[in-house]
Amino acid sequence: MTRLLLIRHAESVWNAERRWQGRADPPLSETGRSEASRAAEALRGEIDVAVASPQQRARDTARIIATVLGLGDVETDEALCEVDVGAFSGLTIEEVTDRYADELAEWRSHDIDVAAPGGETRAAMLDRVRPALHRIAAAHPDRRVLIVTHGGVIGALERSLDAEAGPAHHLSGRWFEVSDEGIRPIGERVSLIGDRHAGAPEAR
Repeated sequence: MTRLLLIRHAESVWNAERRWQGRADPPLSETGRSEASRAAEALRGEIDVAVASPQQRARDTARIIATVLGLGDVETDEALCEVDVGAFSGLTIEEVTDRYADELAEWRSHDIDVAAPGGETRAAMLDRVRPALHRIAAAHPDRRVLIVTHGGVIGALERSLDAEAGPAHHLSGRWFEVSDEGIRPIGERVSLIGDRHAGAPEAR
């Protein structure tokens, strides 16, 4: 049985500007790098290996944590990328609200079959994320794995498992247990650096 701690990445430069990201790949901000270092201290003795989305805001968060904890190289898995938000990507929250009010309202319903214009449904995202979690668990049996991913990934997974989805604060998330029976959320949401976050949760 393997335990996975899925955590949202630290602040990116687009988070600081309140821009939607999705599959775009902005880097961490200096604040984000500091957040990742602080988060590592909260994980001492709790993690055996680190895996991340290849998007640099997640990958570099994981690398900073792994370096502090002496975990070695960070594995990446393309399936852990954020949901593609299509036309919303790169726009500020205010711009999306002005240009796509109806589409945004549908998106915020969390219907897994709704996509942003030109984007990906949460159902499609979950279809790639769930097998990835089983692959990672199989590769690291009976270990505690840190997975640095994205707010949209964690929230959709929580809802699909009837777990309460909390705010997508940076470096917050939840433990999951993976076994032959499936994926199961464990306990309450955790926050490694408190409740600080930039912008609205859907900016990711």
